[in-house]
Amino acid sequence: MIRAPADGLVTLAEPDLHFEGGLTLIDHGQGLISAYLHQSRLDVRPGERVVQGQAIGRVGASGRATGPHLCWRLKWRDRNLDPSLLVGAEAPPPA
Repeated sequence: MIRAPADGLVTLAEPDLHFEGGLTLIDHGQGLISAYLHQSRLDVRPGERVVQGQAIGRVGASGRATGPHLCWRLKWRDRNLDPSLLVGAEAPPPA
């Protein structure tokens, strides 16, 4: 199950794109957008407001994927960020 990491507005929810498969975009405000690719099921619709922890879909292998996984992307004002920053996860130490 995929859960919203923060409150926001669903701006796109497409179940079957060629490369991305099931794709959901959430606008969290202040230029922060999160994306969830390769979903097997979408549980939200465009225009829907979501709250932190709400189920938004299921992990899958749709689109151009070699196996079940979640591609989670985070963008802030045209800059790609590490999504683990949004949930307080620690990055592994450098090799």
